[in-house]
Amino acid sequence: MKSIKLISLAILMITNTIAFSQSVSKFVIIDEIADDIEQLKSEFSAQTNVYVIDGITPNALKQISITMDNLTIEDLHIYVLTKPGAIIFNSMDVTKDNVDELSEELKTLNRYVTNQVVIHSDVVFSGANGTFLKQRLEEITGLEFTTQN
Repeated sequence: MKSIKLISLAILMITNTIAFSQSVSKFVIIDEIADDIEQLKSEFSAQTNVYVIDGITPNALKQISITMDNLTIEDLHIYVLTKPGAIIFNSMDVTKDNVDELSEELKTLNRYVTNQVVIHSDVVFSGANGTFLKQRLEEITGLEFTTQN
C-alpha cells in the first residue's frame, strides 16, 4: 500500500511538472548593450516571450537559463553585440578562448531549446575564430547555432 502511494505521488509530480511547462515557438533575449536597444524594446514590447538581460548580474548565461525555466522553446533569438568569434554580453563574453570554460552554463540551453539558437549578427561566426566558436557551441549544446541580421 505504501509503494502504491509513492508511485501515485511520483506520477502526480511528473504530471504537474509537465503541466507547468509552457511551450513557445520563439523566445527573445536582448542584452542591454545591444545595438538599437530602445528600438528592440519597442519592437518587442507587446510580446511576452522577451527578456532584457541586465548588466548587474555577473553571468548572462545564468540569467538566460533562469529566465527560460519551465519553458520549452523552439527557437531562441539573442540580440547582443558581437565580433568575429565573440558574443559580447554586458556582463561577460563568450569567445573561442573561453567557450570550453563556460560549457556547463551553455549545456543548460539544450534543456529549454528544441531547435536552434539564432544570434542576430552578421559577423559572429565569420573567419576562423567565428567558425571555431560556432563549432564548439554546437558540440557543447547539441543545438544548431545560426545567424540572422
